[in-house]
Amino acid sequence: MDTALISNETKIIKSMFALGTDIHFIFYQPNFESAFDRAYSLILDMENKLSIFKPKSLTSKLNRYGNYIPIKVCPEVYQLIKKSVEYSILSEGYFDITVKRLMDLWKEAKQKNHIPAKEEVELALLATGSENIQLLSNYRVKLKNKVKLDFGAIAKGFLADKIREIFEQEGINSAIVDLCGHILTVGKKHDESLWKVGIRHPFKTREDMLGFLELGSTSVVTSASYERYFTIDSKKLSHIINPKTGFPAKDDIASITVVDTNSTFADAISTALFAMGFKKAINFIQDSKTTEAVVVTPFREIYITPSLAQRFTLCDSSFRVIKTNEVIVL
Repeated sequence: MDTALISNETKIIKSMFALGTDIHFIFYQPNFESAFDRAYSLILDMENKLSIFKPKSLTSKLNRYGNYIPIKVCPEVYQLIKKSVEYSILSEGYFDITVKRLMDLWKEAKQKNHIPAKEEVELALLATGSENIQLLSNYRVKLKNKVKLDFGAIAKGFLADKIREIFEQEGINSAIVDLCGHILTVGKKHDESLWKVGIRHPFKTREDMLGFLELGSTSVVTSASYERYFTIDSKKLSHIINPKTGFPAKDDIASITVVDTNSTFADAISTALFAMGFKKAINFIQDSKTTEAVVVTPFREIYITPSLAQRFTLCDSSFRVIKTNEVIVL
């Protein structure tokens, strides 16, 4: 994996390729080398443990043998599985790391250009559900009912939290990490101003922003289907599979952005909210009281929690901004 270094008077950018995407570190201070080296090593190490594409990873080992015997994993993976189960319960099953059989089914459907039969989906659903994960003593994990794990909807958030810990230990107080749509902000900019984090316009190019948020140290995670989607029978379908129905998420949400200092939570919940669909997502946000989110619909509406509304600047006046506490969704 190559590392690129670009520098100017105010910032230093270092990049790497991992987790199937480009990851960018932007430092607004000197003496960042140790922090970057540790973060770089962490990402490669966790990729080797979590990737479903690496036959020797812990995840691959769990998926091969975990339904037959308990598998001992490292403390970090055990912690991630435990958190994943907690977030699955919190989201009433709309976030679920046991969706691999469903993902495999739809991957095959894409290749065949044919929607899976209802019976095929129902069979895959039988091998889905966090209740089929047993967390045992001594970091051992046992799976049931032929479930297989996929950490794709939470791994980047988990890594962002670990990177923040490293930065705190190394005295980094002005930096941004971009894990392909998962933004980690640390401290403030070099001039003490807040970070401006853009929310991409769902109907335009990657460079076009719908608006931006002014934030301090936090994590910003967006789930959307404007880039990652697949087509079957000329119909565009979301890459996010609803673990409750076994089918791709509805098309009544263009994007969902969750802001939280806990990036693992933001990653999992943004996926869950997208899978829920608009009505359930808004109700979840309203009931939660603590979930900070921006929900963009295909109908040029932006639903935003009151706290974030104070920090949001709209760049496209054709959209209507609505505070989530001012709407009733039945």
